[in-house]
Amino acid sequence: MSEQVVQGLEHFANLSGEYGAKALAPIKEHFPELAEFIMGTAYGDIFQRTSISDQWKEVAVISSLITQGQFEQLGVHYVMALRVGVTVEQLKGVLLHLAPCVGAPRVISAFNVLLATLNEIQ
Repeated sequence: MSEQVVQGLEHFANLSGEYGAKALAPIKEHFPELAEFIMGTAYGDIFQRTSISDQWKEVAVISSLITQGQFEQLGVHYVMALRVGVTVEQLKGVLLHLAPCVGAPRVISAFNVLLATLNEIQ
């Protein structure tokens, strides 16, 4: 395993904790090449850069996932956002801000994921 992948795994673990480990486990087990790619490229490189803050990074990823209708990964990124200082109220503000752009149905789905994530981590 390359140093970049190891750094990515450490960064991912620091950001997502147990919640992220649980989400990553099936990928690591059944598709390790994808896990290495994600950890090496996204978390070992892109997410380590300092051009924008960790809060902005998570808001960008969350917004992108919602726009694409990709709700499965939202829980991990909600946890990461909370761990880097984004508040629940700010997350709800992001969702509200997206409603005119992506539509209420996607925002409602994203909000339901937020509620489920908060229930799971509390």
